[in-house]
Amino acid sequence: MNRENQNMTLALLLQSLENDFNPQERMRILETLKIDTPTDEALLGAKMLLEENNWDYTVLKKALATTENRIDILASNTKKKNNSKYLKYAAVLLPIAFVLGYFVNQSLSNKPNIEQFYTKEEGLPNYMGTEKTNWDPLMELYRANKMKEAFTISQQILTQKPQNDTAIYFHGVISYELKNYKTAKTDYNKITQNKESVFYYDATFRLGFTLKNLQELKIAKQQFEKVANDANNPFDKKAKVVLEHF
Repeated sequence: MNRENQNMTLALLLQSLENDFNPQERMRILETLKIDTPTDEALLGAKMLLEENNWDYTVLKKALATTENRIDILASNTKKKNNSKYLKYAAVLLPIAFVLGYFVNQSLSNKPNIEQFYTKEEGLPNYMGTEKTNWDPLMELYRANKMKEAFTISQQILTQKPQNDTAIYFHGVISYELKNYKTAKTDYNKITQNKESVFYYDATFRLGFTLKNLQELKIAKQQFEKVANDANNPFDKKAKVVLEHF
């Protein structure tokens, strides 16, 4: 799309936000933007914002309204309130607002943090101490929320048993509690490679939260979708709820 078409499409896009705009024409404009690769910052930012919000044009409208309010304030504080000055401010602020539109939307939409759907791992029951490995001391520290001490023991066990699913999984769980999401991601990924693992389903679900906290948003969403679409996964319904608030 050339520069002229970009400007025209941006103008049409902004016009399509009006309440009395033809809904079918608005849909056509959005569909056109979906397949275009804009280089104009404002148009690109608008597309980014729409993509992040399932192409809900009302979100873009809210972001634009916030920007217009800022411009009005700047214009009212300018001694020479002429159109060129107004347009100068608009030219500067609109691209910034669109590029940062996702973050603007986060505060406007008041969507709950999906972390509220995360359930803390309960830990192993005492009778599961096997293979000459006594998990009780680790679990006692974990349940007492002494995560740093628990991580130290977990690290020692994992060094001794690098292929042990229990050691890998709880190393990841404790890492997550300590907000060491990169390590948790590595551990959960190892577990999700083995569908026979008793921790497989837990790891698939917790991996989604880990990716979200690493700001790997698209991959996180795909992970929750994978869980939600797996009828055998006991976390499928919870994953669907998470996706509703993603």
